[in-house]
Amino acid sequence: MAVIDFIKKVYIHVPIRLINLAAPIYYLIPDSIRYGSTFKKQKKFLKTKEFLSESEQANITNQNFVELINYCYQNVPYYHELFDNNGLKVDTFKTVSDIKRIPFLTKEILRERMDDLIADGTDRNKLLLITSSGTTGTPIGVYVDHDSTMIEWAYTLHIWRRVGYKLNSSRVVLRGKHFREEIIKGKCWQYDALRRELSCNIHDMCEDNLEQYCVAIEKYKPEFIHGYPSAIYTLCLYIKKRGLEHQFKAVLAVSETIITEQRKIIEEVLKTRIFAFYGHSERLIMAGECEYSNKYHVEPQYGIAEIVDENGEIITNNTVGELVATGFSNRSMPLLRYKTGDLANWSEQQHCECNRHYKLIEQVLGRKKEVLINKVGIPVLLTSMHYEFFEEHVKQFKFYQEEIGKVKLIATVDMNYSDEDEKSILKTLEGDTRGSIDFEVVIVNELSAKSSGKREMVIQKLDTRQMGIR
Repeated sequence: MAVIDFIKKVYIHVPIRLINLAAPIYYLIPDSIRYGSTFKKQKKFLKTKEFLSESEQANITNQNFVELINYCYQNVPYYHELFDNNGLKVDTFKTVSDIKRIPFLTKEILRERMDDLIADGTDRNKLLLITSSGTTGTPIGVYVDHDSTMIEWAYTLHIWRRVGYKLNSSRVVLRGKHFREEIIKGKCWQYDALRRELSCNIHDMCEDNLEQYCVAIEKYKPEFIHGYPSAIYTLCLYIKKRGLEHQFKAVLAVSETIITEQRKIIEEVLKTRIFAFYGHSERLIMAGECEYSNKYHVEPQYGIAEIVDENGEIITNNTVGELVATGFSNRSMPLLRYKTGDLANWSEQQHCECNRHYKLIEQVLGRKKEVLINKVGIPVLLTSMHYEFFEEHVKQFKFYQEEIGKVKLIATVDMNYSDEDEKSILKTLEGDTRGSIDFEVVIVNELSAKSSGKREMVIQKLDTRQMGIR
C-alpha cells in the first residue's frame, strides 16, 4: 500500500491542526513511496515518451487500443454481448482507425448497464464511485480503481509541469467543497499543510470573505491559483480594486469553459497566464495547453479522443461536434466510445512549436445544452461572444432560455450600475448575435451555483429536439 492510501484513510479523522504539524514529516518520505509503484511507473513513462515522433506515438496508441479491445471482450460482460450482437470479431481490430465500427456508449446505456460494464473478477469493495450531474441533471456514476487514480495524478502533474508546477508546489484552491465540514462552519478558508493548499469557500464570495482570502494569500504565499474560472474571475475583480502584493506563477483553470473576457481580466489582474486543462470524471480524455499555445494537446496514451457530428460521423476538420472518448487507464470499468456531451473542435494547426506530436483541440466549448438558440433555430456558441460589459459594473451573469430566439441575461451588478450600462449590454449582445436573439436584462442580488460551486453559463430549458441536438 502506498503511503498516500493510508493518509487518505486517516485524514478525515485527524484535526487539521495536527495534520499541519505532521506535514513536514510527510514530505521527508520519497515520492515513490508516498504515491506507490503505479504512480512511479507512469511518471517515468511520460517523461520518456513525451517527445516521440508521430509514428512512434501512433504505434503505442494502436498497441494500447488492440490490447484494450481484447481485454473488454474477454472480461466485460457488456462488451462481450455488444461485440457478439453486432458481429464484431476481436481479431479484426488492428489500429485505432477501426474504432468507428464500435457502437457509441451513451449516458443512458451507462446508467442502465452499469453492473455489466464492470470487469469480471473486480473487487467492487475497492472501487471508488465518482458521480457527475450529467447534461440532464440526473446523476451518472462511474467506478474507478486505485491504479487509474494514480495514473490520472501522474498525468495531471505532467501537464502542469509545463508552467513550473512540481509535486510539492503550493496552491490556492477555488473549486467545489475542497475542505473540511468543521472548517466550513468556522471560517471561509482553510490552510492544509499536508496538501499545501489554501482552500477558499466559493459558495459565499462576498467582499468580507474575499478580503479574508487576500489576507490569507499574502500570509501563505501559494505558488499557483487553481480552480473554476468563474470563481477566480470573481476574486480578480476584488483584487483589481484592492491590490495584491503576492505574485502567482500561473493560473490552473479547470472544469468550466473559459470565455475570452474572463481570460483577459484574470491575466491582466494577476499578471500571469491562465493554463487550461481538460479532463472529466470518467477519466477517458486528458488534454492541456502547452508552454507556447492555448490549444489543448490531447495526451495520446491516456485515451482516444474523437469528435463526431449529430449523425455520429467522425469529424476531421475544425467543425464543432461532440467529444467521444475511450480511456486506457481504468480497467475495472473500461468505457469505449463514450459520448461525453461536451462540444469541441479540432485545431486547423497540425503541429505545435512545443514539438509534442499530439492532436490539438482548438476549443472545448462546454456541454451540448450550453448554447443559445437563435430565432431560426441555430445554436450560438458562448465562445463566439465578447462580453465587453464584464468590465463595467457587472459582477456575475448567466443566460436563461425557455423560448427559441429569446434569452434573459441574469446578472449581479455593483452600486454604480445604471440604465446606460443596460443599454450597453443589450447593444453588445445584439452585435455578438447579429440581432438573431432578443435579449432581456434581469438584475438579481445573487446567482445560484451547482452544489460543486461551478457556475452554469446557460440555464437551457429548450429540449434537445428544439435545439437540433440528438
